[in-house]
Amino acid sequence: MRNGSHSEELAWLRMDSVAPAWVGSVFLFIHSDEMDLSAMYKEPQLRLKIYKALKLTLADAAGSSGGVEILKIYGSGFGLELKFTEERKCKNFLHNYRNDKLQQALVYHFRNQSIPNFTCSTELKAGTVTLDDILENPEDCLRHIKENEPNHLRDDEVSRLEEDIRRLVLEYSSSCQSSETHCSVNSKTPTAASTLSPISPPSILPSSIQANGSPLYSTDRFEFQGVLFDDRVLTSQDHFTFAKTVGRKWKEVGRLLKKSCRGLRDPAIDNIAFEYEREGLYEQAYQLLLKFMQCEGRKATMSRLVKVLEETELVGVAEQLLDTSSS
Repeated sequence: MRNGSHSEELAWLRMDSVAPAWVGSVFLFIHSDEMDLSAMYKEPQLRLKIYKALKLTLADAAGSSGGVEILKIYGSGFGLELKFTEERKCKNFLHNYRNDKLQQALVYHFRNQSIPNFTCSTELKAGTVTLDDILENPEDCLRHIKENEPNHLRDDEVSRLEEDIRRLVLEYSSSCQSSETHCSVNSKTPTAASTLSPISPPSILPSSIQANGSPLYSTDRFEFQGVLFDDRVLTSQDHFTFAKTVGRKWKEVGRLLKKSCRGLRDPAIDNIAFEYEREGLYEQAYQLLLKFMQCEGRKATMSRLVKVLEETELVGVAEQLLDTSSS
């Protein structure tokens, strides 16, 4: 066993219609002395939370949610069978596993799913080969993983969990886009909202994590409704979508953006409201975000805008910007 320290966009992982050029599989076993993961996974109210934490951990370890898929979860001895369809993602996974970053991410995401912190140990196998013994030779690990190509599709139980998550996201998206509904991370709304409410990484991480270097989850990714997305600079399409959907709350969004954007400090927002009053809400919202993007340049990122939209209870707008309904 390898001892761990501590601790899309959730893409909906599907079997590829065309066989990828690079395919391999590995078994990841997770053990905790503090709790019985196998027993917890059998509990219906915890199963989906555990699955979400595992998926987000794998996305962190591989660098993104694509290229790695959970084929099966074994209750006995609590293990996962993983399928890789990209060699680069498999290399990332091995690197982060070797440096205990995967273990750190496990604890982090379990905590965010309201599952208490725990120290864990992990074991990695490709067929009968224990990869923990040869982690110093990543090429050998890759060779064993590729030789262990999976010969079956995703397990029915895992497929059901994928569908459960998809259904909850779609239900939440639908409720947020309703003109009569305001969705907030603190609102006591549908089960979907509480299950998939966004959780941001803490600004101050536990010392036990910091002692081992920077955590795996980095500033170029952000979490929204329990789904990891790659951060990026806002585009002209984002600009259009925001202006079209934000409505009367554009000034409220602007007031929060101005806290970290000098170009929106008083009286900039009032000036926009006055100068473009005759053109209407669309143009006012358009000019607001235009000024933000011009002033902040490459710092005008999706994560900053989504954070403000969450704080102003405009989750539906954020979902349209991230296009979660078509994920």
